[in-house]
Amino acid sequence: MEEIVTFHSENQKIVGNLHLPYQNAPCVVTLHGLESSKDSRKWSKIAARLYDEGYACLRFNFRGCGTGSEKSEGNFEDARLTGRIRDYKCALQFLHDTGKVDMRKLGVIGSSFGGMVAVAAQDRRIEAMVCLSTPYIIPQILNEAGEYDALPSGSRRFKKRFYEDLQNYDLLEAVRSAFPIMILHGNLDEVVPPEHAQKLYEAAQDPKRLEMVVGADHVFSQTGHLNKVIDLSLEWFNKYLR
Repeated sequence: MEEIVTFHSENQKIVGNLHLPYQNAPCVVTLHGLESSKDSRKWSKIAARLYDEGYACLRFNFRGCGTGSEKSEGNFEDARLTGRIRDYKCALQFLHDTGKVDMRKLGVIGSSFGGMVAVAAQDRRIEAMVCLSTPYIIPQILNEAGEYDALPSGSRRFKKRFYEDLQNYDLLEAVRSAFPIMILHGNLDEVVPPEHAQKLYEAAQDPKRLEMVVGADHVFSQTGHLNKVIDLSLEWFNKYLR
């Protein structure tokens, strides 16, 4: 069963999809990247595979993200790591309030900025974490017009407070409490260099695992690469959530 769900974060409506194979199933929350949404090909496929393997899955649009009737309230340009962490924690509270999933068996998959959210949140309700293409730091990109570019496209702008907010977080310190953690990264990622994955892995505590997907880009656009990411993620969740 799949249903469109809504909850609120700081008085803004957040829209998501809850995939529920059976009552009280273990559950994985997915956290999309900076300029992405819950409805990208990657997340739809991941949710479907999790469902087939007996996992509930909550995928949602962070504030200001998404399109049409399933766009979450808020403005994308107001994005901050702190705000997305609050959205994520409200999603976990929503799952608790539904009473439909096993809150003792929660996992999370975060991609790129979504991986930063998962790590920085340091939420102890999470029993297993997977980070895809995740940076440990985001440099300030100032364009010729004196504006800050959003990553990776540069087609949207951030306010200065986006970077000011990032200064409140040390991902290499936060990842020390993010365990068990699997870090997956494409060795041809041109958006977030693979060195970021190595830095996060070195800072993390056991149990941890690092896998470089040979030939993969930032979003694992090739079907074979995405399938490998899903297979490895399921292996990790089966180990810690079953």
